[in-house]
Amino acid sequence: MNDLSSYAIADFVPFTAEVYFRLIERVSETWWPLHLLTLTAGLAAAGLAWSGQTRSVGGLMAAALAWVSVTFLLTGYASLNWAGSWFGWAFLLASALLLLSVLTQPAPCQMPARTLRRRDRVPRLAGLALTALGVPLYPLIAPLAGRDWSQAEVFGIHPDPTAVATLGIALLTLHGYRLWLTAIVPLLWCLVSALTLQVLQAPSPELLYAAIAVALLTCVKDTPLG
Repeated sequence: MNDLSSYAIADFVPFTAEVYFRLIERVSETWWPLHLLTLTAGLAAAGLAWSGQTRSVGGLMAAALAWVSVTFLLTGYASLNWAGSWFGWAFLLASALLLLSVLTQPAPCQMPARTLRRRDRVPRLAGLALTALGVPLYPLIAPLAGRDWSQAEVFGIHPDPTAVATLGIALLTLHGYRLWLTAIVPLLWCLVSALTLQVLQAPSPELLYAAIAVALLTCVKDTPLG
């Protein structure tokens, strides 16, 4: 068996940039104009999360993750990458974990005072910034990078903006181990996607790396030390 050190990241990306962005375009064409509904749902989730209505947010975000899993990862991406079905099942797991986390999250009045004070110190603006990136801003990346609007990635349709927005919503609504449980799959996907885009020499991997850094730092800050 060959030494794993002889492999490069590029060896695990069995497609070209043209093929990958064609998949993004094909999925967009298939489900248009559902984009308008998913974008509206994403903005509604952001507003609900900011106002503290976590249970309503959970249903919207869980539905978005599950939809992307079935219509993009399990159906399309799996035909390009042998690990695509794994990512699809991971998104379904993330959907279930998010829904479970928001349903079991204690109401503010039930949280210990120490938890509330710690939660108040967590920069909610970080969650809002990631949600803004994942929902209204992410579709702008394609035209700004010189690609056609048909290749724009949209929350609830494509995995990258959906994962970024999920991190943002999680930061706005959850804390402690529930935050980590909800964030782990979106974080892993953002890392995989950033590395993939880097190998394909495509624009925007830096945004995903930045989203990972912001989410990790905020999750760590939210975690009690003792």
